[in-house]
Amino acid sequence: MATKTLDMMAAGGIYDHVGGGFSRYSTDQRWLVPHFEKMLYDNAQLAQLYLDAFLVSGEPRHAEVARGILDYVLRDMTHPEGGFYSAEDADSEGHEGKFYCWTRAELAALLAPDEFEAAVRHFGVTEAGNFVDHSHPQPLPNQNVLYEAEPLADDRGRAALASAKRKMLEARARRVRPHRDDKVLASWNGLMLGALARAGAVLGEERYRAAAERNLAFLKARLWDSQTRRLYHRWRDGERDRVQLLDAYAFLLSGVLELYQTTVEPAHLEFAVALADALLATFLDRERGGFWQSADAGLILRLKDEYDGAEPSGNSVAILALLELGKITGRREYEEAAERGLALFAGRMGQQPQAVPYLLQAADLCLSEPVRAVVSGPPEEAGPLLRALHSVYQPGKVVLGTRGPVEAFAQTLESGAARVYLCYGASCQAPTADPAEVRELLRAQPPRGPGGDQM
Repeated sequence: MATKTLDMMAAGGIYDHVGGGFSRYSTDQRWLVPHFEKMLYDNAQLAQLYLDAFLVSGEPRHAEVARGILDYVLRDMTHPEGGFYSAEDADSEGHEGKFYCWTRAELAALLAPDEFEAAVRHFGVTEAGNFVDHSHPQPLPNQNVLYEAEPLADDRGRAALASAKRKMLEARARRVRPHRDDKVLASWNGLMLGALARAGAVLGEERYRAAAERNLAFLKARLWDSQTRRLYHRWRDGERDRVQLLDAYAFLLSGVLELYQTTVEPAHLEFAVALADALLATFLDRERGGFWQSADAGLILRLKDEYDGAEPSGNSVAILALLELGKITGRREYEEAAERGLALFAGRMGQQPQAVPYLLQAADLCLSEPVRAVVSGPPEEAGPLLRALHSVYQPGKVVLGTRGPVEAFAQTLESGAARVYLCYGASCQAPTADPAEVRELLRAQPPRGPGGDQM
């Protein structure tokens, strides 16, 4: 069901078939006509979902959608120094969807005959069009929202379609773009940072990992105060606000942990520890458990939100990230804070589980002993092994190195050479330096090991 839904979304007009990325939502049950606004947080989460789908199904189409999302962000939503912008509006020149829609005549004038035939067939382009902007008193005529009407099976048709899409992207770049919300938010950037880091390993494309590294450097330079250990939420045009929000700390911590687990660079783990320590000091309710949404203790009403809506809740992401960090570092204070948060929200998980999927994921990690993949040796030599570790779908797997602030047992496995130890509870299999063997060992194991002593 999950992959069927993702396939239908990617085939519909809610997906940008020319430039990549998803619009915010569909206005119909067919995923055909979107509200054309694009949000960074939607696309970050959808990139992760399509990476999951690719690992589960092995279907190249799922990887291609993930690439389309990430390439859109890197091309159109990235500050020159690496931060990610927040959103793009739905309308341009007063018309919703004008930037994205096409008439049959426009395509005929732009494309060669074989390209035109392929595009019209594949995207379901008609003379009358399939979209009318009813919000405008004088809607544009004959507008077509592009969608996958007819997949092209022959190589010649696919090649003509690829050429057509390149020309359409170039032509569209000359149109008036929708307004871009160019503020950089630590929370939404954390989501995209994690998606890029994981894509680099899952898809084996270094450019995505490099973009994640660059984004983290931007956020540390612009929004993290290393002296006070404070993370600010918003930056724009050289200015940052003074607001501290749980979402910013939690989402960025989650993204940094994704980057660490795809690189095992000690510096990333050191920053994750600093960020987690600041999160606990600033937001933890030490009396009842859970995390306050705001750092301001003087507010008349101070909230704790656990509901996962269009974005996951700060509490859910913080609890999940702290559990992972505790298993990587061996520091019990992280897991204890997460466990108290789970206890606080246990009632909601039991009564309305559909409202708190991230909390359920955290509870699963808390109650089951995950597979631990310990990567020894210099991080710069571990690339093939790390890609192998992330090429098998195994939720809850924890990847850590042997250097930096990792837990004590992992430090004893340092061998000076790039090797992987797969560990379950207190026992580890013989190390291997063969990426193919890593994949075979992971596929032979269930996603969770039995509960028991930790490493």
